[in-house]
Amino acid sequence: MSESLKVSFYGDFTFGENYQAKYDFQEKVSILRQKGYDFLFDNVKHILYGSDYNIVNLETQITNAKNSSLEGKKAVLHWNDPGIAPKMLKKYKIQAVSLGNNHGFDFEDKGLRQSIEALKSEDIEYFGAGVDEGEAAKPLVKQFKIGERTLNLYVFGGYKYREDYDRDFEFYAKDKKSGINLLLPEKACGHIRKIKENDPDSYVVIFVHFGFDLQKTVPMQKEMARGFVDSGADIVIGHGPHMINQIDFYKSKPLIYSLGNFIFPADFRSKCSPYNLISTLEFRESKKEPEVRLYPVYMENNSKTPKTRLIKEDEIHIVQNLLCEEDTSIKEHLEYSNDAFGIYFRLKIK
Repeated sequence: MSESLKVSFYGDFTFGENYQAKYDFQEKVSILRQKGYDFLFDNVKHILYGSDYNIVNLETQITNAKNSSLEGKKAVLHWNDPGIAPKMLKKYKIQAVSLGNNHGFDFEDKGLRQSIEALKSEDIEYFGAGVDEGEAAKPLVKQFKIGERTLNLYVFGGYKYREDYDRDFEFYAKDKKSGINLLLPEKACGHIRKIKENDPDSYVVIFVHFGFDLQKTVPMQKEMARGFVDSGADIVIGHGPHMINQIDFYKSKPLIYSLGNFIFPADFRSKCSPYNLISTLEFRESKKEPEVRLYPVYMENNSKTPKTRLIKEDEIHIVQNLLCEEDTSIKEHLEYSNDAFGIYFRLKIK
């Protein structure tokens, strides 16, 4: 029985069929047609295979639905092929996905239910959305044995509040309506406190879709992240802006405001930094708190055929500056090193 456990979290992920179909039609350029789906994983699959458990933010629906009432209202609707996507997720050891984001309900109830069935067909767990508010709010719950230790891991997924997504798109799950989990500190605090009361040694992760596209950290993210910690969360790992946001600490808990993109074959036209993160929590039998590692990755942001790779040695200072953009003292809490996965920063708790 292993004495350590690696749980890895990945940011915004899609196979991008909706983008690639458009590029192929307009310019006869498609990474999926020309290179295949496996090509997207070539430079990062060793991290997926080397981790014990992998969780991604699946920023799409897995559906062949053709119609949505949101067409014309919402700028972009995401879809992945249900005949391909779940098998590829399974192949690359992605064991759980958060559906709690701003594309998880693009093709509405039909698309969500088809996504859930597609994931279940490959035994991939999901959270952050559901057929009603109760299911959508449930965290991912996993129990692991690490030597003689039992670790109960809880991961909450969901999306911040946006009035247009509520009023115009009807995105959020309700009592008798499917949709995305509205994840706010005041909604999650009761769940988290109950978990901590019943299971004091549990570890609670908030895996939240917040911030704004192609923007740096905003005060709303900071307020929400601190609210989650005040409610009992052990770490906040954010995604959504499609780029790295800064990191911080609050009450000695890490706040990772945005991992950025993981695999996302779309042309961002150089509107954001190409640097992103993978976050790995390494739990050990003898320590209650995990070691938090951040593996920087690079994804071309001005290409219709982007591919994710680990960063190179001469890029480490660029990522370090992005992580410490608003508070240079954070540098003291970033220990740079290498392991079998690649270059990483270890977070030394502040």
